[in-house]
Amino acid sequence: MQEVERALLRGFADAGVRLEGSRVLDVGCGSGYFLHRLHEYGAGQCHGIDLMENRIAEGREIYPTLRFHVGSATKLPFEDGEFDLVTQFTCLSSIVDDDVRLTAAREMRRVAHGGWVLSLDMRGMRPRVLRRPSLSGSTPTVPLDGTELRRLFGEAALLRRVALAFGITERFGKHELPTAALRAVPPLRSHLLGLWKITPKQP
Repeated sequence: MQEVERALLRGFADAGVRLEGSRVLDVGCGSGYFLHRLHEYGAGQCHGIDLMENRIAEGREIYPTLRFHVGSATKLPFEDGEFDLVTQFTCLSSIVDDDVRLTAAREMRRVAHGGWVLSLDMRGMRPRVLRRPSLSGSTPTVPLDGTELRRLFGEAALLRRVALAFGITERFGKHELPTAALRAVPPLRSHLLGLWKITPKQP
């Protein structure tokens, strides 16, 4: 998690995203961990939305200063351009239907017009022709590679591989030097971090 958070902060700095005081929405927020961390790093008013009522209830209890909503990513209950930053952390990979996933991405872009969209999700480490929806616990998931992210959000201002694959971390994580060496190899990184500047449509 620390590695992921460092990658997030580097990404914001490299793309020129100003987090301080920004109005943030996290889509598929769960109980609000990442939203809470963004708030700690300087974000202003922070909203999270998730389909799971129990996760939202937990978030409201743990992080009472954040604003939580029960709802769908495909119909966000917010105005156009209401947020400076809209994020998703491994939410879109849980939407296995391509059309539904695109609808959710369009909603994210809509409420971020003039601001930024951030995606951190599994990139898929198998060749595209061999891929199929996989199971992670009981939740079906699909990887989001660069081609899929361009379909969802367009060309990114920043797109990079982050986070050493879990299986590698599990095996070598207790050994600092081998882990550092493996972390330096981009093909072994399991997630894509992307940032998109959303330009408002001209009237």
